[in-house]
Amino acid sequence: ILADLERDGLAPAPRATATTLLRRATFDLTGLPPEVETIDELGADASPSAFDEEVDRLLESRRYGERYGRHWLDVARYADSTGNDEDHRYPWAYRYRDYVIRAFNDDLSYDQFVREQIAGDLLPPPAGEEINRHGIVATGFLALGPKAIAQQDKQRMLYDVWDEQVDVTSRAFMGLTIACARCHDHKFDPISTGDYYSLVGMFASTRSFEEPSTHVSQLLFVPLVDQAVFDSWQQGQRRIRYAGLRLEALGERAAERAVNGQIDDIAEWMLAAYQVYGAVRELDQVAAETGLEAGKITQWVEYLRPGEELLPHLAEWWEANDETRARVSAGYERRFRESFTSRCAVLENWRNEVDEARAVAPLPKPPGRPALKAGDDRFYYETFVRSGPLSPSQEERLSLLTDDELVVWDETTSRKAELESEAKPRPEMACAVSEGETVEQAILIRGDYNSPGSPAPKIFPTIIEGHEQQPVAEGSGRLELANWLVEDDNPLTARVMVNRIWSWHFGEGLVRTPNNFGRLGGRPSHPELLDWLASRFIESGWSIKEMNRLIMSSNVYRTSSVTSDEAWKVDPENRLLARFPRRRLAVEELRDTLLALDGSLDERAGGTLQSGFGTDGENSNDRLSLRPEDSQRRTVYLPLRRANLASMLNLFDFGDAVTTQGKRQTTTVAPQALFMRNSKFLHERSAGLADALLDQRINETERAELAYLSILSRQPSPEESRSLLAYVGNLRRGLDSPLSQRDAWASACRVLLASNEFIYVD
Repeated sequence: ILADLERDGLAPAPRATATTLLRRATFDLTGLPPEVETIDELGADASPSAFDEEVDRLLESRRYGERYGRHWLDVARYADSTGNDEDHRYPWAYRYRDYVIRAFNDDLSYDQFVREQIAGDLLPPPAGEEINRHGIVATGFLALGPKAIAQQDKQRMLYDVWDEQVDVTSRAFMGLTIACARCHDHKFDPISTGDYYSLVGMFASTRSFEEPSTHVSQLLFVPLVDQAVFDSWQQGQRRIRYAGLRLEALGERAAERAVNGQIDDIAEWMLAAYQVYGAVRELDQVAAETGLEAGKITQWVEYLRPGEELLPHLAEWWEANDETRARVSAGYERRFRESFTSRCAVLENWRNEVDEARAVAPLPKPPGRPALKAGDDRFYYETFVRSGPLSPSQEERLSLLTDDELVVWDETTSRKAELESEAKPRPEMACAVSEGETVEQAILIRGDYNSPGSPAPKIFPTIIEGHEQQPVAEGSGRLELANWLVEDDNPLTARVMVNRIWSWHFGEGLVRTPNNFGRLGGRPSHPELLDWLASRFIESGWSIKEMNRLIMSSNVYRTSSVTSDEAWKVDPENRLLARFPRRRLAVEELRDTLLALDGSLDERAGGTLQSGFGTDGENSNDRLSLRPEDSQRRTVYLPLRRANLASMLNLFDFGDAVTTQGKRQTTTVAPQALFMRNSKFLHERSAGLADALLDQRINETERAELAYLSILSRQPSPEESRSLLAYVGNLRRGLDSPLSQRDAWASACRVLLASNEFIYVD
């Protein structure tokens, strides 16, 4: 770097001050500001090794993994739900997040980190254990992507998932956009559709779903206990499920008998309801004339009366007139009878299959209930299946059971309650992948699974590995892929990762497109340096902490962010790194720091704040991500619902948690400044910080110095101290509405918190 600067007639910026370096390094490695005591200690220690020792201390802090783990979670497009319209929870996604944080804290070698995320379930377990828990959890890298699990074209859904897995794997580890070759050879890089579908074959041979073919595909959850323990628990759950299905069958058969006797009256019910809601006759009069039950007529009135909601399946009824209404109602009755007869036959066959499966030992998974879509016959669906006017209540169903059926009902109800009371807790689970049936993948013409072409054996990209490869013979090929990625002579993996580490320190990588080392990506500003760092990375045992130490010990890292006029003129983008680039705090750093300053940050590690399974109602607030303002945990531990990311995260450029992020975009918009001045969160933090300052038994001048040290990590100048105290004094002496000492200091803190010096790191 120095050689390039001198070549262009530039000199590096002077060394940053000790307090600037401390603030830079502390945010860099922990995402939090330095403590006041540490600022004082480093200022008093003039030894050349003082900063190196502080770097070592920061690298050993638990907070390091939380900061650097969040960097990797961006790359891994981590979130706690599937996204898309259903947005189902990933109930155990947090285990992958905690694994990543622990991996950085433990300085897990990067080559092993790669192996575990691609094929951890295939790696041998630690000595004395039957399963590789960490390895299984690590495959959350593949499992936790966005999934359109309600997509009804299930084959397309699967190919979309495999495509996404190819994309995140190739960008994260190789810096290549291989997924661009799904429909045609890559337009810019020497990557063919054959290369792409070779990788697809590996993920197609990997299970990501428990059952992909159901109406809403069932996600795969993998146990983190010995198989015998899991099998025992699973058998208990299946016994409960079969008992529940038996009760459902009794109730459904009773309901079907009841409705079977009412089908011939549907048209009459509809006509009677029209007379009531059409104000032709009073309810009692219609009931008396037709002999129909008034309560049942009322149910039909509530269902058939036109409302604000557009119901296309009732349009024919609403548009009928006096001449056509009887014929239209008869048509609804006829179609209901056809749907009812057909559906009852399908369900009865399924119930018989359930009865047969219940007699098998060990109990198999119950046969899936035949799907019924609302669109098949919505009138039938709403009037009978969805508690409409033809659907008997639970009490009515019980009253319709025969004596023999009542005996079975009571016995099964008691047995189910007994099983539930004896049931063991669910074993620990993970959102992960596992080996599936081996798939012989073909190249799909134009990406259409209906147009398979020539075979695509499981090999690695030919531009790197060449054409003389032996295809993977058995299994998915993920383990072979993982091992190939971290071979010492692989030209990409080490370079891509050291470029990421460099960018996490300097804001930009030596290659400024960290996810794209292809032709459309940026050229490295210092290619020899990138190669040297990659070599050192491998020689160090793929140690990320050693790479941190190496970079942070350099003069490049320790320069100030002040630029000369000449450097600004020659290199305005700072690609030559004549100065250290100033950066804005990420949203996690900003929020966590605000909580830390007033002492309210909850520093507990791990675990989850998300509960439950599945999805929520379309308009339910439960679909929203937890508001960061309502929690005091570090931001990395807050659950992320992909379809509804928190507003605070969106405001400060968090990203979408859908695609892998090599670096976040940075915007500067007015609402960010308004948040820092007016938000309730800032007012609460400022008040808490004022309380902390006033709790100190110090004079006002010392309080001003402590405010600067806490918020800006430096001592104020005499003029700054006088100005701050004058501001507080003016607020307390206000002519219209004098403020209390607490409110005045809270306002002063808010001024410092909204300053560029706080929001940016030099």
